[in-house]
Parts: sequence; structure tokens; C-alpha cells
Amino acid sequence: MPIYFSDVAPTCPTSSDSPTGPRQAYVFTHKLFARTTIPAATDLKSALLAANTARSIVSSTVNNTVKNNVYPAKGGGKMSIGKDKFKNTTARWVEQKDKRVKKKYKYYGKDDQGNDDKKTYVMTERIERMVWYDKAWKSYMIWEYGDKGEGDPVK
Repeated sequence: MPIYFSDVAPTCPTSSDSPTGPRQAYVFTHKLFARTTIPAATDLKSALLAANTARSIVSSTVNNTVKNNVYPAKGGGKMSIGKDKFKNTTARWVEQKDKRVKKKYKYYGKDDQGNDDKKTYVMTERIERMVWYDKAWKSYMIWEYGDKGEGDPVK
């Protein structure tokens, strides 16, 4: 379905409180959105229709709190979250930094044949082991990287 636009940006046809542009996008399969207008009153029937249309426009702009299809929050936006008196303010798990184990490794680049190129390398320091302590349960958790067979250890 082709949509053609003019040199003026199109306006959203879903809200009646935003102004229309001088020209809107034209879609060949749909009619353009018709905004509510007050008809001209020539007899009693058209005068009543004009009065009712004017009343609905005024009441929708004064009493309707929905703007651009966004509804206000329930409670008037004055809701708050209660305080959690059981929330921990300090961390339970603490790392035992004196038990951390680090090792240095050398990783080599590859040459054209796919072998290690001893001229091209990078040195990294990897954490091999960490120990964590839980204050509440008084227990330890040990994390070890393990031997993955990667890199050459540097002494």
C-alpha cells in the first residue's frame, strides 16, 4: 500500500487535540481522518446538532484527562513504595582478596600456516581462583578457572 507525503510532515490522525497540517499523507485505500467540526446552523435540527457538537468538543477538552492516548496513573500519581525494613544494606558475600590467585599467560598469534608465531604475542594476567565468604550462613564459595589448555604460563 503506497503512502505519499507532501513537503510538510504528516500529523497523527489518532488524537483530536493536535493540530492538523496544511496537507496530510494520502493513502489510496483509506479515507482521510475527518476531524469534528461544528456544522453551520440553518434550521432547528442543524442548530441542535451544532450545539451538541460544540458541547462534546468543550466537555472533551475540559473534562478528558487522556491526551494523545496516554492515560493518567491511578491514584493521581501520588503513589509511593513502602520501605522494606528487611532489606540488606550491606553485602552478604565478601571476597577474601588475600586468597585470590592470579597467573600470567602468553598467547601467540598465528602465522600463514596456522602455527604459533613466536614473534607476535600478548601477555595477560588471569584470575585463577577466588574465594567468597557469606556472612549470614558463615560459608565459603570457591571459584576456580581450571586448566583449559590455553596460553603458555609465564614464570
